[in-house]
Amino acid sequence: MSVAAEQVFTGYEPVERGTRRGAAILGVAGLIVLGAMLAFGTFAGQEATALALIVASMMLVVVIARPPVGILLLLTNYLFASYPTPIRGGGLLTINNVLGIILAVILMAELTQRPDFWFMRTRQVHLFIAIGIVLWVGTFVSYWQFPDLRITWGKVRTLDQTAPLTRDFVTRFAFILLAAKFLTTKRHIKMAVTVIMLCLILVVPSALIGWATGASERAAASFSMGTNSNRLAFLCLMQAAFWWHLGQHQRSSAIRMICYGVIGTLILTVLLTASRSGFLGLGVLFYLLMRNRGAMKGGRIKIIMMVALMIGMMLTIVPEENLARIANLNPFAQGRGGDIGTHSTERRVETVGLGWDIFLEYPLFGIGLGNFREVARQVYNDPFYRPPHNSYIWALSEGGIFCFILFLVLYYVTIRDIRWLQRSPATPDDLRWIAAALEPSIYLLLFYSFFADMWLNPITYILIIVTIVFKRYVSSRRAVLV
Repeated sequence: MSVAAEQVFTGYEPVERGTRRGAAILGVAGLIVLGAMLAFGTFAGQEATALALIVASMMLVVVIARPPVGILLLLTNYLFASYPTPIRGGGLLTINNVLGIILAVILMAELTQRPDFWFMRTRQVHLFIAIGIVLWVGTFVSYWQFPDLRITWGKVRTLDQTAPLTRDFVTRFAFILLAAKFLTTKRHIKMAVTVIMLCLILVVPSALIGWATGASERAAASFSMGTNSNRLAFLCLMQAAFWWHLGQHQRSSAIRMICYGVIGTLILTVLLTASRSGFLGLGVLFYLLMRNRGAMKGGRIKIIMMVALMIGMMLTIVPEENLARIANLNPFAQGRGGDIGTHSTERRVETVGLGWDIFLEYPLFGIGLGNFREVARQVYNDPFYRPPHNSYIWALSEGGIFCFILFLVLYYVTIRDIRWLQRSPATPDDLRWIAAALEPSIYLLLFYSFFADMWLNPITYILIIVTIVFKRYVSSRRAVLV
């Protein structure tokens, strides 16, 4: 069986010579305008503002000319600025929202010329729409269930998160549609995965430097999702799966050694976070890699060597305080003495129990998106009113049984698509390692969802959109029997 030449299922027409000449003239005119802006800003003493406008104008031109670049910028900002930062912006005026509006205009213009709505026919998009409807219904039902519920303040912000979570759900769903439309080729898939791996690996040096200098007892990055030690551990585990399969599909011994060195650094970072879910996740990761060792021989021996490396790090590098916290895995232990992490575990178990009680009382549509802490405080008189830190309990309590089932079906469909990619003869050989890495990444996400609110996290949407685009690309290639 052979695979025919790559089929381009969408994209841009070849540029004619006259069009290139016109583009060159416009480019020169644009440079003159930008130079005039800089000169005017310098004369007015506003060099920084002028430079910012110039950079924004150049990025606008690039995004309009090459929409996939805009998607990669969205992807980068999601990974780097998941928490409120100057990069992310505030409220509705964010870099991602501005880029999204520009890309949405381009999308509508392209659909007017070529009305191909294939991305609206994917099962994941249908499931996201269904989830959104269920959450919308549940939120309106909550007004009837809790007519006296008030908006109150926690330590730094209001406990009611309905508006922020609704905004996040809508904007990230829009990101899925935009990415599905504009990421169309093998090059786009490679670039997207490269951006993901580079953005995630860049948080590791920040975490290690912060730990080595004593800035924090537990390794945590100074930016991105890695500012939380537990989430940093998950990011390291997911990265390790990608670096492992990248190394397994490389012929160069030097590149394989670099990949294994990166994996060793990621394992060390997980241990230094003192994250109990991260430590358990290491066991899950080793099991997943042992089950699917990749294309190169000797994978099982290498995994055993990684386990030995982890044990060596625990005996030599990792501080005793971190090991003590990691070892405290019993959720029913009573806090006494100086048991590190005991109270944290107890509170998590109590919150999970509260979330289960909420689900049993409001099983159909839950208590409404973003209402968990307000209901815990005002209705159930919980003195701590913590978030659930468990995606399964979050879906059951805030969205109800229908929301929970739809999310599980979403992950089932995604895993099924990934396995189809792994089996398909049309999957290019140089992309098979990505198909192999996506499966353990989804399983790690589902495992970590027991310990964190992950199902509205950007990384969930990113993994799903890569799967959607990857499958669309492979489906467009013609497998021909010889």
